[in-house]
Amino acid sequence: MLKSLESAFRTNRFFLFLVFFRWASLLPALFALNSPTSHPVDPVWVLVLALSVNIIISFFNRPLNKLVVDRPFTMGIDLLFSGLILFLSGGLGSPYYLYALSPLLAGAFFFQMRGALLNSAIFTPIYLFVIYFTPNNSNFTLLASELAGLWLFPILYAFPSSLLRDISRAREELSLARDELAQKHENLTTAHRQLEIIHDLTILLQAAPDLISVQERVLGAVTTELGFSKAVIAMVDPTHEEIGGWMVYPHQPSFPKMDTLPLKSESGELAKALLNHTDFITQGQTLIDDSPLNDWLNQTTWFVLPLYLREHPVGILLVEESGLTRERKSTLTTVANQAALALGTTILCIDRARRLAIETERNRIARDIHDTVAQSLFGITYSLDACITMLPQKAEDVRNELIELRTLANNAHEEVRRSIFDLWPSALTIEIFMADLTNYINSCCRPRSFSIIFNHRGDFNSLSSGLRRTIYRMAQEALANSARHSGAQSARLCLTVDEDDVYLDISDQGRGFDPAVALSRSQNREHFGLHGIQERARALGGDCEIASQPGAGSRVIIQLPIHGLHHHE
Repeated sequence: MLKSLESAFRTNRFFLFLVFFRWASLLPALFALNSPTSHPVDPVWVLVLALSVNIIISFFNRPLNKLVVDRPFTMGIDLLFSGLILFLSGGLGSPYYLYALSPLLAGAFFFQMRGALLNSAIFTPIYLFVIYFTPNNSNFTLLASELAGLWLFPILYAFPSSLLRDISRAREELSLARDELAQKHENLTTAHRQLEIIHDLTILLQAAPDLISVQERVLGAVTTELGFSKAVIAMVDPTHEEIGGWMVYPHQPSFPKMDTLPLKSESGELAKALLNHTDFITQGQTLIDDSPLNDWLNQTTWFVLPLYLREHPVGILLVEESGLTRERKSTLTTVANQAALALGTTILCIDRARRLAIETERNRIARDIHDTVAQSLFGITYSLDACITMLPQKAEDVRNELIELRTLANNAHEEVRRSIFDLWPSALTIEIFMADLTNYINSCCRPRSFSIIFNHRGDFNSLSSGLRRTIYRMAQEALANSARHSGAQSARLCLTVDEDDVYLDISDQGRGFDPAVALSRSQNREHFGLHGIQERARALGGDCEIASQPGAGSRVIIQLPIHGLHHHE
């Protein structure tokens, strides 16, 4: 049976119409009760029988409806009953003729044209059998009319039934199409929302100046944009293979502070998730080998996502699990992947800046040793060889030479001490900054003199120690280049500290140079200078501009953000 009609009939609409027709068809029999008749059975009893069946059908229409739909052959019982009513009421011209059409119409409504034709074909011999065995049925015109009605009425009712079936089927198809479009619209809306969040997060992360800012913006995107009530993030230090840098959003005073822990399985389930690259939902297990933090985390059920950049762990994200659907989980995973990329890139930038600082410091030390200590040691060695050749004939001359060598050795010793001290200048105030630079440049330019004209504005001492050391190293390199190569007698250093940036401007009126040629040479490991300053400035989120031309002096302008990437020396 067609599902559409079955659904329609089970709403009882069509069947109620048939029940109504069955009751209305008894009106002619009711009006004919007082008419003279030669029926073998009292018309009242025939009416009572028909009424009884109608009452049963009316009260039990739902189960009977289902029975007809599931087992169509049961309609044969109703056909036989209609034939019995015609036989008891006189056959041809019976007032129950319309009543006898009820099962035929039901077949047309339930099974369309096939049901109409089949029921008419079955009921026709029953009808002829009744007519044959009842008296006074010789009116062939009436017989032909009633026989035609047995076929025409069901066929006529089958057409609207077919139309209703097609309408119901079309309605179902439209409903399915509407549901499918609604689902696709919902999926597209979710995908669009994901893209919006990822786009906004990407823009925010690109503008994030340091690792802490990246963490804050990731947590803000997860909570504010995705609607999760709470999130926690921790970072992985790839150099020492440790977990640390914990941060929660929204900020909670009860969140415990902790030191870093080694990235090993013994450190808890979070470390295992990072090592195995698996996400999970917490269930009260030991998440981290730190009792205060573990107790705080176990107050909430979390969805844990390890953050990876390629095959390298960069951090771990914990999001409160309540309200986590499959769609939100998919969106969260996408955002986490984007966050891992941003965090990993920021860590790489910091590591690159650190390596560049180390390389620059190594080059500076090599240059200082070459320019001072190595030359002094070479002179001492040469003089000692000369003393050996003069002994014992010129003992007095050897004595005087050894006195000078002692002085030279003391100077070399002081140079070594100063180089060691310069590895990590402590308490670098603006006064020490200017004094150390002056001493350093004077040692580089002996025996000729070279002066530095200082001009500073802003609070240099308020800067972080790392940033102050960075500025000191850049100034050292730029002034050393000016003192050694410009031919000028002085250089001007202007240091400006404002709310967001530091500007270092070093200029001279010397012979100048071609910046392109100088930079290409300075990329060689045997050369030190401007290229290293540019690389360090850009790695720290700033910039370095070199302006010079032969015969027109030179100028180095450096800009560094105060709240930029972490400044490592």
